[in-house]
Amino acid sequence: MKTIRQQDLVGNETPTRREFLVRSVVAAATIFLYGDLGVAAEGKKTFTILHTNDLHSNFIGLGPASDYTRFGVGDDKTLGGYARLATLIRQRKETRQGLGPVLILDDGDYSMGTAFGGAIRETGAELQLLSRMGYDATTFGNHEFDFGPEGLGQSIGVAAKAGHVPPIVASNTIFDEKDATLADLQRLAKDGVIRRHLVIERGGMRFGIFGLLGKEAVVYTQGGAASFPDAIETAKDMVNLLHEKEKVDVVICLSHGGVARGKDGKFTGGDDVRVAEAVPGIDVVISGHSHTALQEAIIVNGRTPVVQAGKYGQNLGELVITVDGGKLTVESYQLHPIDDTIAGDRTIADEIDGYKKTVTGVVFASRGYSIDQPLAVVPRDLPNTFTDIAAGTPLANLVTDSFRRATNADIAITANALMRAGLTRGKSGVQTVYDVFAVAPLGAAIVDTTAGSALVTAYFTGLELKHMLEFLLVDNPSHPGEIFPRTSGMRFRYDTSRPMFDVVTAIEIGDLDHGYGAIDITGKDERLYSLTCPLFFGKIAVAIPTYTKGKLTLVPKNKEGQPLKEKTELLDDPRGDTPDLLPPPGTVDKSSVDTMTGGGIVREIKEWQAVMDYLRSLPIKTKGGLPMIPVDERASEVRAIKVV
Repeated sequence: MKTIRQQDLVGNETPTRREFLVRSVVAAATIFLYGDLGVAAEGKKTFTILHTNDLHSNFIGLGPASDYTRFGVGDDKTLGGYARLATLIRQRKETRQGLGPVLILDDGDYSMGTAFGGAIRETGAELQLLSRMGYDATTFGNHEFDFGPEGLGQSIGVAAKAGHVPPIVASNTIFDEKDATLADLQRLAKDGVIRRHLVIERGGMRFGIFGLLGKEAVVYTQGGAASFPDAIETAKDMVNLLHEKEKVDVVICLSHGGVARGKDGKFTGGDDVRVAEAVPGIDVVISGHSHTALQEAIIVNGRTPVVQAGKYGQNLGELVITVDGGKLTVESYQLHPIDDTIAGDRTIADEIDGYKKTVTGVVFASRGYSIDQPLAVVPRDLPNTFTDIAAGTPLANLVTDSFRRATNADIAITANALMRAGLTRGKSGVQTVYDVFAVAPLGAAIVDTTAGSALVTAYFTGLELKHMLEFLLVDNPSHPGEIFPRTSGMRFRYDTSRPMFDVVTAIEIGDLDHGYGAIDITGKDERLYSLTCPLFFGKIAVAIPTYTKGKLTLVPKNKEGQPLKEKTELLDDPRGDTPDLLPPPGTVDKSSVDTMTGGGIVREIKEWQAVMDYLRSLPIKTKGGLPMIPVDERASEVRAIKVV
């Protein structure tokens, strides 16, 4: 295993406090790191955990990329950015380490969400930067598997080869099947890069760390041949091992499962809380997945804090705990905002700049784009809000209109959560390729290897369209508004006072330019309507009959009314891959995939590409200027009409 070198860490201690690797036992998946031993061996001890979660490749501050000044202070309104995060980690570590050991931990979903995530297989940049910022450990979130286990293995392998990879603890992620897609992950586990648990000895204390992928997060994981045993049962095994065999003083669980509000509006539920409730031997839970910025720790069983720092690197969490005679007490907990009061770290900024050329070549060049290319101007913020449907409508209409324009389908559809970011005006309103990609960054390839979800088109009857909407309108209180349907070429009326799966009262096909016409949704009319959606959405749609146990039926068809493929595989267990609208790679019915031809090569139309192409088609009102994104009444057309 590679030794962690002094020069590889950000904010290192002085030579008298430096950390060094003293031994490695790969078979036991345990690593021992010795730090400052100045803390008294007896009596009250204090330690600090600095933590992040759901960074989602947000290397650059949130907001227009052209606004982000990195090294300046007081001159932009962007939040986050790894250069600023690195500085804050160093500052907080220097402040706290004289009072006891400091751990720096990340709770997964470190990848996928920006253009940098699209090139993760080639750069391993996310893990390399975590390592350079001094993180002691991270774990897997569901989005680490967006390129499948093979893509995940490639990305970790690149970082490991470069010598900059933090320990990855993945206790309930199993990849021991004889499957070629798991080969890299198996090798990395054998080399100790990925492990079931980690032991860090620092400041006279032994910390045992393990990582879980929560039950709900597993549902969204494109794990392929990997498997994910029950998180709670795994946690029980890990706690027993860490206490009985490793003799640790503190057990820390990196649990990527999420927290949820209770009926009283307070955060008292979710997978990460349930793990702490069921396994009292866990001393600390670092949470993730739900993108929740907890302003105070959730205390479970009267002793175990559950903490989470939000999303996209907007905050750095700081948890301070004392241990006295075996009693654990939360001394303080706070979220430190990462904003332009913090001057960024130049070394990290330079690393990020160095990745941009690779990102352009890997993600954008084949479509004629580059990462910093200006595309359009937005006159005001276009947020992507899950709970405020009206506020998110202009962005949703822009996205779905671009899909329909790209394929000439009757209808385009997506869901709120598949739009991962809004467009922020900032100082100038200029939106670059980097900014726009963040709106639609998810998914992997079918026909080619380019990052991003392909647009796929299938045909459905009016009743099947109703069934699709009915499923999407069943709100999940743990994730309100996330799967709310967004459409183009179709508007519909719904009444939430009606019984579940029968809230849609009318569907119309058309648009404001050509008018709308009502269609039959009773099943009496077998007329077919073409529908375009991202493949990522299609995986959900095609599984609706399984999710609803046959109460809602639909069959993706071609224009002749024939099913796109035989359904020989059903989703009996949500931990498996949901059947696609298309056959597996290598047996793709290419006529079902929306493609474009350039230079004799057939390529998918990506959802991000459709949005960018649409923006470039908008009128330019000033010579040499950029298109202006419309925000007028037409752009805010209500297509989901709630009956009051």
